[in-house]
Amino acid sequence: MFKFAKNLLDKGIQKESLIAPTHSPFIQTEPPYYEDQESDTGPEMTIGTNITVTGKIAFQREICINGVFEGELEGNGKIVVGPEGVVKADMDLYEAEISGKVEGNIIVQYRLILKGNAEVKGNITAPRLSVDEGVSIIGQVHVTAAAAPAHENLF
Repeated sequence: MFKFAKNLLDKGIQKESLIAPTHSPFIQTEPPYYEDQESDTGPEMTIGTNITVTGKIAFQREICINGVFEGELEGNGKIVVGPEGVVKADMDLYEAEISGKVEGNIIVQYRLILKGNAEVKGNITAPRLSVDEGVSIIGQVHVTAAAAPAHENLF
């Protein structure tokens, strides 16, 4: 991806011409604040089923856990815990989508989606929360107010 962009810039195509017009229906008006530059290549890291990882993972875009992870997670991106996934860690992330099991506190800045038969044992703090029927939560849930845009704070 980076070679492609560099080649375009080397050939004299201006950066501004690569930006879509603001009236385009394809412009994403909601975050994510992380850049999904390699969306066609999948997540930065995937922990597959029958795999156990212990340690610290730092990431910027997206990771997918279908196996077992125990340790520390930190990142500005999204975590996806699949139906077979198990996470034993506190999470402080931008976004999370959980279908498996999590033991630890979850703090997200944008959105938390709990799907299928997800199980969470820990406290949850999120400005946006979606919970499917069948999800189990043991802990406190805090749905916080999203930060207001600057222009709404004028009065």
